[in-house]
Amino acid sequence: MNTVLDDEVVLPGGNVGGAVRVGATVRRPTGPWTPAVHELLGFLADEGLRGVPRPHGTDERGREVLDFLPGEVVPVGVVALTDAQLASTARWLRDFHTVVAGFPRSSRRWRFVERGLEPGEIVCHHDAAMYNLVFDGDELAGVFDWDTAGPGVPLDDLAMFAWASPLLFPDDDAARMAHGLAVIAQGYGGVDPVVLLRHVERRLTDSCDRIAAGQRAGDVGMLRLGERGEPAATLARLRRLVARTDELVAALGRA
Repeated sequence: MNTVLDDEVVLPGGNVGGAVRVGATVRRPTGPWTPAVHELLGFLADEGLRGVPRPHGTDERGREVLDFLPGEVVPVGVVALTDAQLASTARWLRDFHTVVAGFPRSSRRWRFVERGLEPGEIVCHHDAAMYNLVFDGDELAGVFDWDTAGPGVPLDDLAMFAWASPLLFPDDDAARMAHGLAVIAQGYGGVDPVVLLRHVERRLTDSCDRIAAGQRAGDVGMLRLGERGEPAATLARLRRLVARTDELVAALGRA
């Protein structure tokens, strides 16, 4: 349940930064990466990409001010995304990647790196997981928490999405996991679900490395994740998934 503090409503989640709602806006802590993220969000909104919070600078407490995105957040680990929700999100990721390919490629200070884009890279969301998505029924309505945006390849976003939805439980039925991967790959278009599966190990290993580096550097958000057992918990879960790679590839062949 949301907690009301004066005119602020504390939003659920917030393992990294925390967020409150004030009217039609969301207020969140900032960091050295915030100018780049706001530039990115402004660019995406100006280009007409749906489901993106437009930034409105900072408030009197130095917090960033963003549009509030209405919709339903599907509770991770409690309710599974429907096939339609998986496909809708995959289509949005394809649209996002198409639009963001036009974002200027010069160097910026992102959360985990300061550099320009290398050949073949785009700016990825990097945490397009179901806890950062809102839905209107079966359709994706918005994507929030852009703090970890930065250089990457399109498969990075698809792998993170798959990790937090059909691959959420690595000991689950292989056919069910393979089906979800196939739905995501088909929704995005032009992606081999086996390639997507194999990219998950690389993407999540990189994520764990970033979390650990952030903790060593004193990043408050990454330290909060450490209080929840990260990145050790993710690495343990990833090992269980990787051990079933051949089984999942065979299930994808039957899907």
